Amino acid sequence: MPEIVVVADAAELAERAAALMRESIDAAIRERGVARVALSGGSTPGQTYRLLGRSGLDVERCRWFFVDERNVPPDHERSNYRAAKHDLFDPAGIPSAHVFRMRGDAGEYAATLGCELGPGGRFDLIVAGIGDDGHTASLFPGTGAVRDAASVVAVEPGGGLEPRVSLGTSTLLAARRILVLVSGAGKREALARALEAGDEDEVPARIYLAAPAGVVTFVTDRASTAA
Repeated sequence: MPEIVVVADAAELAERAAALMRESIDAAIRERGVARVALSGGSTPGQTYRLLGRSGLDVERCRWFFVDERNVPPDHERSNYRAAKHDLFDPAGIPSAHVFRMRGDAGEYAATLGCELGPGGRFDLIVAGIGDDGHTASLFPGTGAVRDAASVVAVEPGGGLEPRVSLGTSTLLAARRILVLVSGAGKREALARALEAGDEDEVPARIYLAAPAGVVTFVTDRASTAA
């Protein structure tokens, strides 16, 4: 069972998540010389990234990747890259050469990961979330993407949403540390379902139940966990 941390509200969640991110990044740098981190978009992590960017990161020894991305230009308002650039990369002075943007081609990003992650192909840290429909990354319910064996997958979520590129289940679960950030009453039902064993295609966030002990921490607030 993943570890579950419950804090008072969204502000405290951002503080706790930023501290946990910094802890994992510093450990990776100490142990392997560089930290390889995959970031998610969405509404929850923005303040976390802003706090992390002000924490005095060793920016020369961090490499930044993405958990998923919409097939939109990098300056599009719905681009995860654009959000991370605004909240973290620019304020922290992260060199652009250390940022590996998803460009809409799953095979291309898989090749990038093969070159950049080194032996074993593992991220040191992945920051993920849960949608109110139970999706995580861009592994959406009913699409079969959660069962795709590829390291990076192309996803057609339907419902008028943009096509996506996403890390696959195998890549997500290979990470040394995974933080799943969940905030707000709107995520309450999705979080409860994600923590119940069952069909992963129905609730893709259930994949985290299969991770080894000590890898996954859900960082939640009271609104998302209240009965």
